[in-house]
Amino acid sequence: MEGSQALVLFTLYALLYHSVAADHTARYLSEAEEKELQIQLKSLNKPYDEYGITFDCVDIYKQPAFDHPLLKNHTLQIKSTSFLKSMNKNLSSETVKLPRRCPQGTVLIRRTTREDLIRAKQIQRTKRIGLQEDTVSVQAYTVGVSFSSWNRPEKFYGISADLDVYQLSGILDSQTSATQMIISKGERGPLTFHNVLQAGFHVHHEVEGDNFTHFFTYWTSDGYQSTGCFNIHCSGFVQTSEKLTPGLVYTLRNLALSIYRDRKTSNWMLYNDQEPIGYWPKEILNNMADSSRIQLSATASSPTDQPSPPTGNGELGGASFKKIRVLNGGLDPYPSNVQHAETFLDIGKPFYEGIYNVDSGFIYGGPGGWEPPKF
Repeated sequence: MEGSQALVLFTLYALLYHSVAADHTARYLSEAEEKELQIQLKSLNKPYDEYGITFDCVDIYKQPAFDHPLLKNHTLQIKSTSFLKSMNKNLSSETVKLPRRCPQGTVLIRRTTREDLIRAKQIQRTKRIGLQEDTVSVQAYTVGVSFSSWNRPEKFYGISADLDVYQLSGILDSQTSATQMIISKGERGPLTFHNVLQAGFHVHHEVEGDNFTHFFTYWTSDGYQSTGCFNIHCSGFVQTSEKLTPGLVYTLRNLALSIYRDRKTSNWMLYNDQEPIGYWPKEILNNMADSSRIQLSATASSPTDQPSPPTGNGELGGASFKKIRVLNGGLDPYPSNVQHAETFLDIGKPFYEGIYNVDSGFIYGGPGGWEPPKF
């Protein structure tokens, strides 16, 4: 009996030792075992293809964001330390519909192609970023609502809103149509301190390589001069979601987006409802202790020899931003009397429309069709 007990104890000890020493013995895997392990890894982390686009499940600590020289010593933040009181308590049905596309410990990253980089360089040269158009042959038309703290005591620390999402058709490769929230600081100072963060959805062939509706992000810390990019075409934006990633074709009916500054880390978080998407680290921004201007807008751009494209759902007033909340330092919504809202509309009916109401939100949209006068 004593011998049997000793044998059992020895066996348990051997098993325990084996589990503790697993990391040390892993290097001695046979060639066949190593091959089998690689096959298993490829199976778990296999590329995800959709609409002709390839996405990879990338180790969260090895994603492209950390190639940025300012992020070498950055501490990864998986979720916000500051809970938005304005968030819904229950996940929206649309958020729940998003499937988990990657295993735990990895994040969904759109694979960047040579063609993506060529188009990105062209966009950087012409500044076709959805806020302005520097080229003579392209004209942009914007409608939106702006909240400004310029020369006022209030400081903005974030924005949240529900966006209607539509699958617009008939937009040419040379045209764009974008709906977005924009949060910025330094817009009236030197460009080198003009910081901008953007997120929303767009149809933008030059960025995405097709005419589908895509979820997108953009950032710059020098007024669109040399820093920043769309999506993950450069390092900087840190992806934390296994479900939603910049550049993904978005087919659901709404986005419940929030961009806000985390009170503890000072990173600028991006959420869809209560689901973290990622964030812009404080290290890549040089003037974003808070925000001086927030915009909710739709922008359509087109060569001057073509009629302007539609926005929203293609109908006048057919799309909206709802549950709009401009956030203070405690991440509570500011009352409407200190938001200083102003609407702007480059071209009105019958082409586009934009109406802001504190209770109903911002209503916008239009079929487009405007052509500049020919002289």
